[in-house]
Amino acid sequence: MPRPADQFLWNDEQKLVAHRNMHHLFPTHVVKAGAPVRELPRQAESGALEGLARMGADPTAYMAEAEVTGLLAIWHGRIVLERYARGNDESTVWASRSMAKSITSVMIGTAVRSRHIRSVDDPVVDYVPELAGTHYNGVTLRHCLQMTSGVPYSEDYQDRSSDVARLQLCTVQGKKGAFVEFLKDLGSRRDRKSNTPGSVFNYCSADSVLLGLVLERALGRTAPLQLERELWSRAGMEEDAYWNLEAEGGSAFTASGVGATLRDYGRLALFVLGGGVLPDGTRIVPDGWMVQSVIPSRASIEAGSPYGFQWWLHEHGGVVSSKVGAGDAKLRGGSTAFYALGNAGQVILVNPAEGTVVVKWAIWGEPSQFEERRRQDRTFFATS
Repeated sequence: MPRPADQFLWNDEQKLVAHRNMHHLFPTHVVKAGAPVRELPRQAESGALEGLARMGADPTAYMAEAEVTGLLAIWHGRIVLERYARGNDESTVWASRSMAKSITSVMIGTAVRSRHIRSVDDPVVDYVPELAGTHYNGVTLRHCLQMTSGVPYSEDYQDRSSDVARLQLCTVQGKKGAFVEFLKDLGSRRDRKSNTPGSVFNYCSADSVLLGLVLERALGRTAPLQLERELWSRAGMEEDAYWNLEAEGGSAFTASGVGATLRDYGRLALFVLGGGVLPDGTRIVPDGWMVQSVIPSRASIEAGSPYGFQWWLHEHGGVVSSKVGAGDAKLRGGSTAFYALGNAGQVILVNPAEGTVVVKWAIWGEPSQFEERRRQDRTFFATS
Protein backbone atom coordinates (compact mmCIF):
# COMPACT_ATOMS: atom_id res chain seq x y z
CA MET A 1 0.00 0.00 0.00
CA PRO A 2 1.24 3.55 -0.67
CA ARG A 3 2.29 5.57 2.39
CA PRO A 4 -0.64 7.72 3.59
CA ALA A 5 1.66 10.62 4.48
CA ASP A 6 2.81 10.81 0.84
CA GLN A 7 -0.69 11.17 -0.58
CA PHE A 8 0.00 14.27 -2.68
CA LEU A 9 3.10 12.65 -4.18
CA TRP A 10 1.51 9.36 -5.26
CA ASN A 11 1.97 8.52 -8.91
CA ASP A 12 -0.84 7.15 -11.05
CA GLU A 13 -0.17 3.50 -10.17
CA GLN A 14 -0.10 4.32 -6.45
CA LYS A 15 -3.35 6.27 -6.81
CA LEU A 16 -4.95 3.29 -8.53
CA VAL A 17 -4.27 1.16 -5.47
CA ALA A 18 -4.85 3.81 -2.83
CA HIS A 19 -8.08 5.28 -4.19
CA ARG A 20 -9.70 1.87 -3.82
CA ASN A 21 -8.36 1.53 -0.28
CA MET A 22 -8.52 4.92 1.44
CA HIS A 23 -10.77 3.41 4.12
CA HIS A 24 -7.89 1.06 4.95
CA LEU A 25 -5.18 3.73 4.81
CA PHE A 26 -6.83 6.37 7.01
CA PRO A 27 -9.12 6.44 10.08
CA THR A 28 -12.63 6.07 8.74
CA HIS A 29 -16.30 6.22 9.64
CA VAL A 30 -18.59 3.90 7.67
CA VAL A 31 -21.68 5.65 6.28
CA LYS A 32 -24.51 3.13 6.16
CA ALA A 33 -26.87 2.82 3.21
CA GLY A 34 -30.53 2.02 3.76
CA ALA A 35 -33.35 0.28 1.90
CA PRO A 36 -34.98 0.59 -0.55
CA VAL A 37 -32.37 1.04 -3.28
CA ARG A 38 -33.14 3.77 -5.81
CA GLU A 39 -33.28 1.89 -9.07
CA LEU A 40 -31.53 3.48 -12.03
CA PRO A 41 -33.19 2.22 -15.20
CA ARG A 42 -30.97 1.74 -18.21
CA GLN A 43 -31.26 2.95 -21.73
CA ALA A 44 -29.48 0.98 -24.42
CA GLU A 45 -25.90 2.22 -24.70
CA SER A 46 -26.05 1.98 -28.47
CA GLY A 47 -27.97 5.25 -28.70
CA ALA A 48 -25.44 7.11 -26.58
CA LEU A 49 -22.52 5.58 -28.46
CA GLU A 50 -24.01 6.51 -31.82
CA GLY A 51 -24.55 10.06 -30.62
CA LEU A 52 -21.00 10.30 -29.32
CA ALA A 53 -19.65 8.88 -32.56
CA ARG A 54 -21.49 11.54 -34.56
CA MET A 55 -19.72 14.12 -32.40
CA GLY A 56 -16.38 12.44 -32.97
CA ALA A 57 -16.11 11.01 -29.45
CA ASP A 58 -15.18 7.48 -28.40
CA PRO A 59 -15.55 6.74 -24.66
CA THR A 60 -13.09 3.83 -24.81
CA ALA A 61 -10.38 6.00 -26.34
CA TYR A 62 -11.16 8.90 -24.01
CA MET A 63 -10.89 6.69 -20.93
CA ALA A 64 -7.54 5.27 -22.03
CA GLU A 65 -6.03 8.61 -23.01
CA ALA A 66 -7.31 10.60 -20.01
CA GLU A 67 -6.51 7.99 -17.32
CA VAL A 68 -10.19 7.46 -16.56
CA THR A 69 -11.04 4.50 -14.31
CA GLY A 70 -14.82 4.87 -14.13
CA LEU A 71 -17.41 6.75 -16.19
CA LEU A 72 -21.16 7.07 -15.65
CA ALA A 73 -23.66 9.21 -17.55
CA ILE A 74 -27.29 9.52 -16.49
CA TRP A 75 -29.78 11.34 -18.70
CA HIS A 76 -33.23 12.15 -17.32
CA GLY A 77 -32.80 9.51 -14.61
CA ARG A 78 -31.64 6.70 -16.92
CA ILE A 79 -28.14 5.30 -17.18
CA VAL A 80 -26.99 5.78 -20.76
CA LEU A 81 -23.32 4.92 -20.24
CA GLU A 82 -21.46 3.01 -17.51
CA ARG A 83 -17.87 1.93 -17.97
CA TYR A 84 -15.02 0.79 -15.70
CA ALA A 85 -11.29 0.40 -16.30
CA ARG A 86 -8.02 -0.59 -14.65
CA GLY A 87 -9.62 -3.26 -12.48
CA ASN A 88 -12.51 -1.18 -11.14
CA ASP A 89 -16.06 -2.51 -11.28
CA GLU A 90 -19.54 -1.77 -9.95
CA SER A 91 -18.53 -2.79 -6.42
CA THR A 92 -15.43 -0.56 -6.27
CA VAL A 93 -15.55 2.15 -3.61
CA TRP A 94 -13.44 5.01 -4.97
CA ALA A 95 -11.99 8.09 -3.28
CA SER A 96 -13.74 11.40 -3.80
CA ARG A 97 -10.77 13.60 -2.97
CA SER A 98 -12.11 17.18 -3.03
CA MET A 99 -15.54 16.22 -4.38
CA ALA A 100 -16.20 15.78 -0.65
CA LYS A 101 -16.22 19.56 -0.30
CA SER A 102 -19.47 19.70 -2.26
CA ILE A 103 -20.96 17.01 -0.01
CA THR A 104 -19.92 19.08 3.00
CA SER A 105 -21.80 22.02 1.51
CA VAL A 106 -24.96 19.91 1.24
CA MET A 107 -24.55 18.85 4.88
CA ILE A 108 -24.32 22.51 5.91
CA GLY A 109 -27.62 22.96 4.08
CA THR A 110 -29.24 20.20 6.13
CA ALA A 111 -28.16 21.92 9.36
CA VAL A 112 -29.52 25.26 8.17
CA ARG A 113 -32.86 23.62 7.38
CA SER A 114 -33.02 22.05 10.85
CA ARG A 115 -31.99 25.43 12.35
CA HIS A 116 -29.00 23.98 14.15
CA ILE A 117 -27.14 26.58 12.07
CA ARG A 118 -28.98 29.88 12.16
CA SER A 119 -27.53 31.40 8.99
CA VAL A 120 -24.58 31.07 6.64
CA ASP A 121 -23.75 34.62 7.69
CA ASP A 122 -23.03 33.52 11.26
CA PRO A 123 -19.44 34.04 12.43
CA VAL A 124 -17.56 30.75 12.54
CA VAL A 125 -16.27 31.56 16.04
CA ASP A 126 -19.85 31.30 17.31
CA TYR A 127 -19.51 27.55 16.69
CA VAL A 128 -15.76 27.02 17.12
CA PRO A 129 -14.86 29.46 19.92
CA GLU A 130 -11.28 28.15 20.11
CA LEU A 131 -10.63 30.31 17.02
CA ALA A 132 -11.64 33.56 18.73
CA GLY A 133 -8.85 36.11 18.74
CA THR A 134 -7.44 34.90 15.40
CA HIS A 135 -8.10 35.95 11.80
CA TYR A 136 -11.29 33.89 11.99
CA ASN A 137 -12.97 36.54 14.16
CA GLY A 138 -14.19 38.22 10.98
CA VAL A 139 -14.99 35.07 9.00
CA THR A 140 -18.52 33.74 8.38
CA LEU A 141 -19.75 30.41 7.11
CA ARG A 142 -20.50 32.09 3.78
CA HIS A 143 -16.86 33.11 3.46
CA CYS A 144 -15.77 29.52 4.05
CA LEU A 145 -18.38 28.11 1.67
CA GLN A 146 -17.15 30.49 -1.04
CA MET A 147 -13.41 30.08 -0.26
CA THR A 148 -13.04 33.76 0.60
CA SER A 149 -12.05 33.49 4.26
CA GLY A 150 -8.91 35.53 3.59
CA VAL A 151 -6.78 33.33 5.84
CA PRO A 152 -3.13 33.18 4.65
CA TYR A 153 -3.01 29.71 3.11
CA SER A 154 -1.22 27.85 0.30
CA GLU A 155 -2.68 24.85 -1.56
CA ASP A 156 0.39 23.56 -3.40
CA TYR A 157 0.20 19.77 -3.59
CA GLN A 158 3.83 19.39 -4.65
CA ASP A 159 5.31 21.42 -1.79
CA ARG A 160 5.73 19.35 1.37
CA SER A 161 5.89 22.57 3.42
CA SER A 162 2.65 24.01 2.02
CA ASP A 163 -0.39 24.49 4.23
CA VAL A 164 -2.39 21.80 2.44
CA ALA A 165 0.41 19.30 3.09
CA ARG A 166 0.37 20.23 6.77
CA LEU A 167 -3.41 19.88 6.82
CA GLN A 168 -3.28 16.44 5.24
CA LEU A 169 -0.75 15.30 7.85
CA CYS A 170 -3.44 15.87 10.47
CA THR A 171 -5.04 12.67 9.16
CA VAL A 172 -1.98 10.45 9.76
CA GLN A 173 -0.97 11.51 13.27
CA GLY A 174 -3.80 9.72 15.09
CA LYS A 175 -4.54 12.82 17.14
CA LYS A 176 -8.08 13.98 17.94
CA GLY A 177 -8.35 17.75 17.82
CA ALA A 178 -5.59 18.04 15.20
CA PHE A 179 -7.80 20.05 12.83
CA VAL A 180 -8.67 22.64 15.49
CA GLU A 181 -5.00 23.04 16.39
CA PHE A 182 -4.09 23.46 12.73
CA LEU A 183 -6.75 26.15 12.22
CA LYS A 184 -5.73 28.02 15.37
CA ASP A 185 -2.17 28.13 14.10
CA LEU A 186 -3.27 29.15 10.60
CA GLY A 187 -5.51 31.93 11.87
CA SER A 188 -2.77 33.29 14.14
CA ARG A 189 -0.05 33.53 11.50
CA ARG A 190 1.65 36.85 10.95
CA ASP A 191 4.37 35.78 8.50
CA ARG A 192 2.06 36.13 5.50
CA LYS A 193 -0.52 38.73 4.58
CA SER A 194 -4.16 37.85 5.15
CA ASN A 195 -7.03 39.31 3.14
CA THR A 196 -10.24 40.93 4.27
CA PRO A 197 -12.86 38.15 4.43
CA GLY A 198 -14.95 38.12 1.28
CA SER A 199 -12.50 40.11 -0.82
CA VAL A 200 -10.31 37.46 -2.48
CA PHE A 201 -11.05 33.97 -3.79
CA ASN A 202 -8.35 31.52 -2.69
CA TYR A 203 -9.02 27.80 -2.98
CA CYS A 204 -8.49 26.65 0.59
CA SER A 205 -9.16 23.17 1.95
CA ALA A 206 -8.86 24.60 5.45
CA ASP A 207 -12.13 26.48 4.83
CA SER A 208 -13.85 23.16 4.11
CA VAL A 209 -12.40 21.53 7.22
CA LEU A 210 -13.65 24.46 9.30
CA LEU A 211 -17.13 23.98 7.84
CA GLY A 212 -17.03 20.39 9.06
CA LEU A 213 -16.12 21.53 12.57
CA VAL A 214 -18.95 24.09 12.53
CA LEU A 215 -21.33 21.33 11.44
CA GLU A 216 -20.09 19.01 14.17
CA ARG A 217 -20.40 21.63 16.91
CA ALA A 218 -23.84 22.78 15.73
CA LEU A 219 -25.29 19.27 15.51
CA GLY A 220 -23.36 17.40 18.15
CA ARG A 221 -22.38 14.77 15.57
CA THR A 222 -19.78 14.51 12.83
CA ALA A 223 -20.28 15.04 9.10
CA PRO A 224 -20.36 11.30 8.24
CA LEU A 225 -23.04 10.71 10.87
CA GLN A 226 -25.07 13.57 9.41
CA LEU A 227 -24.53 12.24 5.89
CA GLU A 228 -25.82 8.83 6.96
CA ARG A 229 -28.75 10.19 8.94
CA GLU A 230 -30.00 12.73 6.40
CA LEU A 231 -28.97 11.38 3.00
CA TRP A 232 -27.13 8.08 2.58
CA SER A 233 -29.63 5.93 4.48
CA ARG A 234 -32.60 7.62 2.76
CA ALA A 235 -31.57 8.37 -0.83
CA GLY A 236 -31.65 4.80 -2.11
CA MET A 237 -27.90 4.23 -2.08
CA GLU A 238 -26.76 0.77 -3.13
CA GLU A 239 -23.72 0.42 -0.88
CA ASP A 240 -22.21 1.81 2.30
CA ALA A 241 -19.86 4.74 1.86
CA TYR A 242 -17.07 5.98 4.12
CA TRP A 243 -15.56 9.26 5.26
CA ASN A 244 -11.98 9.60 6.49
CA LEU A 245 -11.29 11.15 9.90
CA GLU A 246 -8.39 12.95 11.57
CA ALA A 247 -8.19 10.04 14.07
CA GLU A 248 -10.42 7.27 15.38
CA GLY A 249 -13.36 9.01 17.04
CA GLY A 250 -12.15 12.37 15.72
CA SER A 251 -13.52 14.96 13.32
CA ALA A 252 -14.12 14.20 9.64
CA PHE A 253 -11.77 15.38 6.91
CA THR A 254 -14.51 17.40 5.24
CA ALA A 255 -12.22 18.74 2.53
CA SER A 256 -11.74 15.22 1.15
CA GLY A 257 -11.98 11.60 2.21
CA VAL A 258 -15.37 10.28 1.03
CA GLY A 259 -15.54 6.95 -0.77
CA ALA A 260 -18.49 5.50 -2.67
CA THR A 261 -19.40 3.40 -5.70
CA LEU A 262 -19.79 5.00 -9.10
CA ARG A 263 -23.56 4.56 -9.20
CA ASP A 264 -23.96 5.93 -5.67
CA TYR A 265 -22.06 9.06 -6.68
CA GLY A 266 -24.57 9.18 -9.54
CA ARG A 267 -27.47 8.95 -7.09
CA LEU A 268 -25.92 11.76 -5.08
CA ALA A 269 -25.73 13.83 -8.26
CA LEU A 270 -29.40 13.12 -9.04
CA PHE A 271 -30.33 14.28 -5.53
CA VAL A 272 -28.48 17.54 -6.21
CA LEU A 273 -30.02 17.86 -9.68
CA GLY A 274 -33.43 17.49 -8.00
CA GLY A 275 -32.76 20.47 -5.74
CA GLY A 276 -32.03 18.52 -2.56
CA VAL A 277 -35.14 16.32 -2.50
CA LEU A 278 -35.02 12.63 -1.58
CA PRO A 279 -36.70 9.96 -3.76
CA ASP A 280 -39.73 9.95 -1.42
CA GLY A 281 -40.20 13.70 -1.93
CA THR A 282 -38.67 14.81 1.39
CA ARG A 283 -36.64 17.98 1.18
CA ILE A 284 -33.57 17.94 3.45
CA VAL A 285 -32.06 21.33 2.58
CA PRO A 286 -33.80 24.71 2.61
CA ASP A 287 -35.94 25.74 -0.34
CA GLY A 288 -33.61 27.31 -2.88
CA TRP A 289 -30.45 25.99 -1.21
CA MET A 290 -29.05 24.44 -4.38
CA VAL A 291 -29.84 27.59 -6.35
CA GLN A 292 -28.03 29.67 -3.74
CA SER A 293 -25.17 27.16 -3.73
CA VAL A 294 -24.32 27.84 -7.36
CA ILE A 295 -24.36 31.62 -7.20
CA PRO A 296 -20.67 32.51 -7.44
CA SER A 297 -18.97 35.07 -5.26
CA ARG A 298 -17.86 38.30 -6.89
CA ALA A 299 -14.30 37.48 -5.85
CA SER A 300 -14.33 34.14 -7.71
CA ILE A 301 -15.72 35.77 -10.85
CA GLU A 302 -12.94 38.35 -10.73
CA ALA A 303 -10.47 35.47 -10.37
CA GLY A 304 -11.84 33.83 -13.53
CA SER A 305 -13.14 30.76 -11.66
CA PRO A 306 -16.82 31.20 -10.72
CA TYR A 307 -17.32 29.31 -7.45
CA GLY A 308 -20.37 28.96 -5.24
CA PHE A 309 -20.86 27.06 -1.99
CA GLN A 310 -18.07 24.51 -2.59
CA TRP A 311 -19.23 23.95 -6.18
CA TRP A 312 -17.34 24.99 -9.33
CA LEU A 313 -19.50 26.65 -12.00
CA HIS A 314 -18.89 26.01 -15.69
CA GLU A 315 -19.55 29.65 -16.50
CA HIS A 316 -21.32 32.71 -15.16
CA GLY A 317 -22.21 36.00 -16.79
CA GLY A 318 -19.93 35.34 -19.74
CA VAL A 319 -17.00 34.28 -17.52
CA VAL A 320 -16.06 30.71 -18.47
CA SER A 321 -14.20 28.96 -15.68
CA SER A 322 -10.46 28.71 -16.12
CA LYS A 323 -10.68 25.59 -13.96
CA VAL A 324 -13.21 23.52 -15.87
CA GLY A 325 -14.71 25.39 -18.78
CA ALA A 326 -12.01 27.13 -20.80
CA GLY A 327 -11.12 25.97 -24.29
CA ASP A 328 -12.80 25.63 -27.66
CA ALA A 329 -15.27 22.89 -26.72
CA LYS A 330 -18.67 24.30 -25.78
CA LEU A 331 -20.82 22.47 -23.25
CA ARG A 332 -24.53 22.35 -24.03
CA GLY A 333 -26.33 23.84 -21.04
CA GLY A 334 -23.02 25.22 -19.78
CA SER A 335 -24.67 28.30 -18.28
CA THR A 336 -26.44 26.04 -15.75
CA ALA A 337 -23.74 23.39 -15.25
CA PHE A 338 -21.68 22.97 -12.11
CA TYR A 339 -19.15 20.50 -10.77
CA ALA A 340 -17.67 18.76 -7.77
CA LEU A 341 -13.99 18.17 -8.53
CA GLY A 342 -11.24 16.02 -7.07
CA ASN A 343 -7.50 16.53 -7.35
CA ALA A 344 -6.83 13.30 -9.25
CA GLY A 345 -9.42 13.99 -11.96
CA GLN A 346 -12.60 12.99 -10.11
CA VAL A 347 -15.68 14.80 -11.43
CA ILE A 348 -19.37 15.03 -10.68
CA LEU A 349 -20.96 17.15 -13.41
CA VAL A 350 -24.52 18.35 -12.88
CA ASN A 351 -26.16 19.88 -15.96
CA PRO A 352 -29.72 20.98 -15.15
CA ALA A 353 -30.47 22.37 -18.62
CA GLU A 354 -29.75 18.98 -20.18
CA GLY A 355 -31.14 16.85 -17.34
CA THR A 356 -27.77 15.11 -17.23
CA VAL A 357 -25.26 14.07 -14.59
CA VAL A 358 -21.84 12.60 -15.30
CA VAL A 359 -19.51 10.94 -12.78
CA LYS A 360 -15.89 10.33 -13.67
CA TRP A 361 -13.05 8.68 -11.77
CA ALA A 362 -9.44 9.06 -12.80
CA ILE A 363 -5.85 8.65 -11.66
CA TRP A 364 -4.20 11.77 -12.99
CA GLY A 365 -0.51 11.38 -12.23
CA GLU A 366 1.89 14.16 -13.14
CA PRO A 367 0.66 17.71 -12.41
CA SER A 368 2.30 18.79 -15.67
CA GLN A 369 -0.38 16.74 -17.48
CA PHE A 370 -3.39 18.17 -15.64
CA GLU A 371 -4.17 20.92 -18.14
CA GLU A 372 -4.17 18.42 -21.00
CA ARG A 373 -6.41 16.11 -18.95
CA ARG A 374 -8.84 19.00 -18.33
CA ARG A 375 -8.89 19.71 -22.07
CA GLN A 376 -9.73 16.06 -22.73
CA ASP A 377 -12.53 16.22 -20.16
CA ARG A 378 -13.96 19.40 -21.64
CA THR A 379 -13.92 17.90 -25.11
CA PHE A 380 -15.65 14.70 -24.03
CA PHE A 381 -18.22 16.39 -21.80
CA ALA A 382 -19.12 18.73 -24.65
CA THR A 383 -20.13 15.73 -26.73
CA SER A 384 -21.97 13.89 -23.94
